[in-house]
Amino acid sequence: MAKRGKSVEETFNQALGTALAETTTRWRAAPNIIQVEQTQTLAGAGNKAKRPDILIVDALSPPVIIETSFDKSDADKDAKARLGALTAQGNLQVDTALALHIDPKYRTLALAEIKEALSGGEAIWYALHQRITDQEFRRWPTTGFIEGTIYDLARLVSAAALPRESIEEVAAEVAELVDQAADSLETALLPQQLTQIAGLVHQRTPLKGLRTTMVLWLNALLTQQRLCTQGVGKIAPLEFSAASLPVPSKQVATWRDILADNWRSIFEPAIRVLEQLGNIHPHATGQALKQLIHAVEKIELARLGLYINVGAELFPKLSEDRKQAAAFYTQPATAELLAALTIKAGSLKKNQWKSGRLFGCYRLADLACGTGTLLRAGYRRISELHEQAGGTEETARQLHRTAMESGLIGTDVSPIAAHLTSSSLAALGSGEPYGDTQIGWVDVGGGGFLTGSLEFFHTSEVKDLFENVAGRSTGDEAGDHSVDIGAGSVDWVLMNPPYSRTRGGQSAFDIAGLTESERKDCQKRWGQLIRGEPVKKTAGMAASFLALARSRVKRGGRLGFVLPLTAAFADSWAVTRRMIEREFIDITAIAVAGGRALGREALSADTAMEEMLLVATRRPGENALPSPIQCVTLHSPPSRSGEASEIARAIEAALDGIGGVGTSRPVLVGGDELGQVAVFDPGGEGEPWGPLGVTHIDLALAGDALTKGKLTGLGNVATSLGVEMATVDELFEVGPTHHLIGHLHGSDPIGAFEFAPVTGPADSLGKDRALWEANSTAQRKLAVLPTHKGNAPAHVGSDSDRQAMRACQSTLFYARNMRWTSQALLAATTKRPALGGRAWTTLRHEDARVLKAFALWANSTFGMVVHWTKGQRTHAGRSTTQIGALKQIPCPRLDCLDDAALDQAVVDFDLLSKTELLPACQAHADAGRLAIDDAVIRLLGLPTQAEDYVFTLRFLWCGEPSVHGGNRAALRKLDSVQRDAVR
Repeated sequence: MAKRGKSVEETFNQALGTALAETTTRWRAAPNIIQVEQTQTLAGAGNKAKRPDILIVDALSPPVIIETSFDKSDADKDAKARLGALTAQGNLQVDTALALHIDPKYRTLALAEIKEALSGGEAIWYALHQRITDQEFRRWPTTGFIEGTIYDLARLVSAAALPRESIEEVAAEVAELVDQAADSLETALLPQQLTQIAGLVHQRTPLKGLRTTMVLWLNALLTQQRLCTQGVGKIAPLEFSAASLPVPSKQVATWRDILADNWRSIFEPAIRVLEQLGNIHPHATGQALKQLIHAVEKIELARLGLYINVGAELFPKLSEDRKQAAAFYTQPATAELLAALTIKAGSLKKNQWKSGRLFGCYRLADLACGTGTLLRAGYRRISELHEQAGGTEETARQLHRTAMESGLIGTDVSPIAAHLTSSSLAALGSGEPYGDTQIGWVDVGGGGFLTGSLEFFHTSEVKDLFENVAGRSTGDEAGDHSVDIGAGSVDWVLMNPPYSRTRGGQSAFDIAGLTESERKDCQKRWGQLIRGEPVKKTAGMAASFLALARSRVKRGGRLGFVLPLTAAFADSWAVTRRMIEREFIDITAIAVAGGRALGREALSADTAMEEMLLVATRRPGENALPSPIQCVTLHSPPSRSGEASEIARAIEAALDGIGGVGTSRPVLVGGDELGQVAVFDPGGEGEPWGPLGVTHIDLALAGDALTKGKLTGLGNVATSLGVEMATVDELFEVGPTHHLIGHLHGSDPIGAFEFAPVTGPADSLGKDRALWEANSTAQRKLAVLPTHKGNAPAHVGSDSDRQAMRACQSTLFYARNMRWTSQALLAATTKRPALGGRAWTTLRHEDARVLKAFALWANSTFGMVVHWTKGQRTHAGRSTTQIGALKQIPCPRLDCLDDAALDQAVVDFDLLSKTELLPACQAHADAGRLAIDDAVIRLLGLPTQAEDYVFTLRFLWCGEPSVHGGNRAALRKLDSVQRDAVR
């Protein structure tokens, strides 16, 4: 019986190997890459007789082993045991292995039947094992097996062959060699020579100019080596072991020989600088080339060619304008996830995906392309679908050529970034030549105060200033070249636009060495271009680029964006959200829970901002109801290539299985829950997308219902607040911003008053006192003291300004920048009327009882959850709310309650006003907060079951990362409450 089992498993492996070989054009052309049940394939005396079930040894990537078994545990054990083994040929270490659980149904099928089933897309189950270090191994998913097809398995094998840690290690070594190469030139050149080189590569400083030059040369050397190994023409290989230094003039000649055929976009800019530096200092230039050739050798030995994009890995570290322009380059795993979700297999028919001329009919664009990470991911996605549909080696070459010439559109304000985009896309082919491209450098500033890609708002063609980036196929001087992208002409848009805005010390167009006057003119031009568009400048450039994409994508076309998380919550984005809801369908917004996608794991490199992904289809027709939003909250960000595509499939599966509005479903990969999806309806009016980023979907849906006055979604409770809901500005007169009230002593003189801190309780009494700032230590009770006193120096404000501000005084104040982790009060009161300030805004009502009733409501679990649902959640543990958004916060129509209820609210408030409260994130463990909740339940006359509802609501809310922000005290208390609940 054991012998028969083994025979059946071998039969499956032979069928699996044959089916795998047909999934990609490369494997189809070289079937010896996939070795099935062969001995003598592993090195070492103990391994030679062993037979890996399937060993994949591709010259372009590290080896991968697939171990299969009808027994799940055996498959896992065998796969893990293969990690660290060396191949007999090439002595290459196996760092990645897959365990494949064979479905029992294959026991009774013949080889041809198994192969037919696998090639036809029958489900298989597999898991990824990787060796990180000698002691550290990882399995993904941690439990269970991924359900996929042979094509999903092939994609994972190719993309995950090299663990991320190995890629980062080699990339760090390459970056160090780039620095060393630049240093060798820096010490040899005169200051004016360094400045000259910086000008050639469009960098403002000599040091950045040198490092950018090194990236250009490294890119050209790597491409030369790749074209050589692909057998293109008679291109000479690099001499890795040469004892002497490379001769710059000979390297220039080699690159010019390549130019005679094509690839000008890669080599021409590199040649320009190499000729200059070779003439100035040939020895130092040769030393630099030697270091860079060593870097190429490291990349080749690690078989990293398919996994490293020189531009994406190195250029973001060199760009001088990146942070000023808020242009953060997309992480490869983010790009893969976004491309997989945006470019759906069902968008085209099989024969359309199969066509080599696909890019002659369909176009993919990124109008803020940076170094091309998103365009590369999009092209890879389309190429995979082409192969899956039956594309051949010939059609794959045709696909790449038409993609380069017409199907891929990319623009950027950085000439070197645009060059690296074109280069990296060219490297994805098999050495086939191509003509003019639609990748270009677009200008900022100049005589017309140009705005880069935003110029497409008024024209379909923007001039490409860096003609070599356009990929000319001849060496003749070319005339003007433009990037053409007409209205409604693009099928897919993938973009991570700049987030820059003119606000809070930031300045849009703070790039390219523009003067302050030129920046202001560009900002003015920007305002003119977006006039009539559904965007506000205060939302920043990202909203404008989203509106631009809406105008360029076809009806029925798809867009995928990386956006700041403010896009889902900020009041400045409301008009753009309304546009999305009304002009798009199949809208999916994806965020990572509470600050878990920051730093090294961020969706974009080098940003400390929380971000989101937006995927949607432009509505095919007109006059339809606004679309609901599919909110996806992931527990952790995608961080590894290959796995990102699997996460995309898991998201799609969850969305396909979800019901209508108000329903939710987990995102599962194997036995791991990676997140949740929920559907909610914002009504098409641009309201904040409250459920996004919430880890507990029941809480998200309950919060959304609560904003509408309903207590549903938690347990069996289903009731309403029993009073009409309004908004803050419908119930109160909302006070002015601090800019009108005044300024602190020593800062810019604006507003009616100049403020200084009060020196103590006695000093808080008197004229023109203000609750200016939040103090998490002093402001722990519902009744607080003013923090500042106003003065009126001769140079500040006017008497009429001050009278106007005094008319806005109140005893009730609402927090504008709530820190759940430290502050206890969302609403505070003072005994005597006072002015507001930077942190607090006055709310006025003629009935003093309503003021106290609202203070109870706002500081109850109900009020805090409503604010959290509608306010911004762009920083974990915080909720920043501008005045416009504050006015729209929902609240009960408290002035419609009867006298008895309001009188009781006053009694409860007075009793609780002296109770010291814990920070809001610890509400679940705060007796004072529980008492406030009880008072609000009485105030609204809610049934007794509301007590259970608010208990659950409070506990779930305090468990949200966006609330506790990782606060240790809050987490300890949360854990204690959980243990008590279990007991």
